Amino acid sequence: MELTESQIAVRDLYRAYMTNELEPRTEAFESGEESVFPFMKKMIKDLGLDLAADAILNKGEKSAKSEVDTEMAELMRYAETQLIIEISRINPGFQQSFGVSVGLCGGNIVIRGTQQQKEKYAVPLLRGEKVGCWCLTEPGAGSDAFGSMRTTVKREGDEYVMNGSKTFITNGPDGDIFLVYARNEEDSSIQAFIVEREFAGLSTGKPFKKMGMRCSPTSEVFFDNVRIPVANILGGGNSDRDHVRKSLSRERMGISVMGYAIADRCFEIARDYAKEREQGGQPIANYQLIQSRLTRMYIDVSNARRIVESSSATAEGLSALDACAAKLFLAEVGTRVATEAIHILAGYGYMEEYKVERLMRDAMLLELGGGTTEIQILTIAKHILAE
Repeated sequence: MELTESQIAVRDLYRAYMTNELEPRTEAFESGEESVFPFMKKMIKDLGLDLAADAILNKGEKSAKSEVDTEMAELMRYAETQLIIEISRINPGFQQSFGVSVGLCGGNIVIRGTQQQKEKYAVPLLRGEKVGCWCLTEPGAGSDAFGSMRTTVKREGDEYVMNGSKTFITNGPDGDIFLVYARNEEDSSIQAFIVEREFAGLSTGKPFKKMGMRCSPTSEVFFDNVRIPVANILGGGNSDRDHVRKSLSRERMGISVMGYAIADRCFEIARDYAKEREQGGQPIANYQLIQSRLTRMYIDVSNARRIVESSSATAEGLSALDACAAKLFLAEVGTRVATEAIHILAGYGYMEEYKVERLMRDAMLLELGGGTTEIQILTIAKHILAE
């Protein structure tokens, strides 16, 4: 796809910012020496991303959107996708925390919340002033989140009382606002609740030690008779399963874009290394086995890019089938190309200095989070056979 001048300007702005601001901090984020969240707030301000929060306060999202022409709307969609790409090329773990806080937690409140909920909760999330969590997965309810959900709520007067736990919750140790899905004991419906860190009975576990995405803190979240005002039901009423499915589709497309970005960066590192590294008196890029690896990497990256471009252009109407298919393919592309890059760099690829070992470790989560590879296959097959 040929980019417009405006799109090129957006891409170059984001790439320069992530190279100059995010990359130098990555080592400290990975080691836990620094938290990602102060930088997240800085980035949102520096890049003007907080304007979305201003739109909610000043006009309301629907009013603001109605005044955006088609060309500007397309540029905004491009910018949203490109931001994920440029962050993920440098630090997928940071994108994980940013995407959950601003996108899954804040974004769902923007889409489904009442105006009061948007102003009280979504605005500080979009500005990076608060850290958000999206709480669906449980110790015994991952792929079967609905059928096996054990976290429950019970109505008592003007409050709901919540009991249960969630696990693998991104930003859990640092979260301020938790968007929690629970089963209503009265009718077994699934509802979403906005829960604040300060609510009595809410606690979080220690950060998990993980293979990758190390700068993105993950933990369990516990609810022990947490009292939640009725006003904190997302949208002021019941949250149907279709809402959660749409959220999962958005999450899966975000994961897809991350997979492409990781593959793109790993391909560039491997290509440049192959042209510079000499063995037997010539660059290793001259050897056919290296050329074969690079060729297959390029094919993967090229196909991934086309899917991302096509999906971002039609993001509003993307079907669950296509979201699952994109997630399955691009997550696998991310790990496959990253692993190939390590083969080309050989011993250097195994070292942290060349970055591909971290990108490979980060890429592995993309095949597990948002529905495992096996679940994507089953879901895709179900949609195909239902047509």
